[in-house]
Parts: sequence; C-alpha cells; structure tokens
Amino acid sequence: MRILAKIAPLFAFIFVAFSANAQVQQMTPDEAYTKALAGEIVLIDIRTPEEWAETGLPDVALQNNLYAPDFIQTLLAIRDQNPETPLALICRTGNRSGRTTAQLYQAGLTNVIDVVEGVAGSGVGPGWFARGLPKRTADAPVNAAITTVQP
Repeated sequence: MRILAKIAPLFAFIFVAFSANAQVQQMTPDEAYTKALAGEIVLIDIRTPEEWAETGLPDVALQNNLYAPDFIQTLLAIRDQNPETPLALICRTGNRSGRTTAQLYQAGLTNVIDVVEGVAGSGVGPGWFARGLPKRTADAPVNAAITTVQP
C-alpha cells in the first residue's frame, strides 16, 4: 500500500503531461512553410536573438524570444492580428516549441501548433535548414508574402 501511495503522484503527473501533449497539434517544417505562405498559420521562431544571429531563421517566421519578459504579450499581439489563424512555434530541435505549445494549451491558448524537428533537426527529422527551406538573416525582413506584422 505504501508503494502505491508513493507512485500514484507519478502516474498522475504522467497522465496530465500525456493529456496536454496529446492535444497539441504538430507539423513538419515543410508543412509549416507551405501553410505560412498560404496564410493558414503564423510561424513564430521562439529561439533567442543569439541563435537567430548565428543561424538565421525561416524566412516566413516572426521572431519572439521565449526567454524575453514580454514573450506572452508579444504572442498575444500576434494573435490579435490573426485571431482565427493558428500560431505555429518553431525552435532549434523541437524541444522548446513542444513544451511551450503544451503549456500554452494547458493555459487555454489552444490554437497553437508545434513544428517538430525545429530548424536544426532532431531524432524526428532533419529540420528546416537541412530540408533546404528558405531562411533569412535576423535583421532581414520577413518574406513579403507574410502579412502579419512583427510586434
């Protein structure tokens, strides 16, 4: 009985984590590129300014540093421009975007998508850059087809 009492919280945690992640939609970088160009999603690169400067970022992505104090405010400003359009988050390997989309979903922002693989790739796939998808430098404007304005 003591063992059951000790492991019950662990099972509850796993169930909650699985439930949140099960609700989050995912897409590949190829899908994200096509849907961003078509206006079906707003792609947001949530890496840091140092990462953007080092590697560049998807040419169809807005920038929103996950670690900035105004991350949520910026995310909501983007959402306000596109209230019905899903927000798709991308990071380096998909870890941060996966965790963040799950947390946003739990907080009630359900129209968010995790771009698996990230820009650099992971065990799931090669990523945005290795797929040869267009990228831009951090100081270059977003692709002209994207109508959402960077807040």
